[in-house]
Amino acid sequence: MQFGEKLEDLKPHMLNRRVGEALAAPNIVTLVEQEASHNGPYFLGRFLEALHCYSALFDSLDATFPPESVQRAKVEQYIFAPRDTEHCGLRGGREDREAREARQVEKIMEGRGFKGVPLSGNAITQSKILLGLYSTDGYRLNEEKGCLLLAWQDRALVAASAWRC
Repeated sequence: MQFGEKLEDLKPHMLNRRVGEALAAPNIVTLVEQEASHNGPYFLGRFLEALHCYSALFDSLDATFPPESVQRAKVEQYIFAPRDTEHCGLRGGREDREAREARQVEKIMEGRGFKGVPLSGNAITQSKILLGLYSTDGYRLNEEKGCLLLAWQDRALVAASAWRC
């Protein structure tokens, strides 16, 4: 499903389900996405934002995994490799402007009839426990506007939010 499509137009084949995967009508939808602001009107600002974003991501990888580890290679291959300048908002133009606007999750979700729901205390506690399994001090969990943010140092990397229709 693409941002901009109406929820009522959602069809099961649009979900790219795997064979045997269950499909249910959820009461709450959880979104987890990269936290980056590529909404600036100027290329230089978008470029610097992408530079800072990826610098923080790779700094966190350097502190978490040895350079030759299998886990690091998988993160780089499956998470970072598919990204390109289109995902960073660097190209400009009408399509890129629409993509940048689509990243304003709160505006989009509320425009589709969803309302933000605070994450449960259990989810937050579980996240803190999982984060505690890593011996790296640079990671932080912050709560902001109903979202849970995973940050490296002071830079938010990933945001998780919950929505009810």
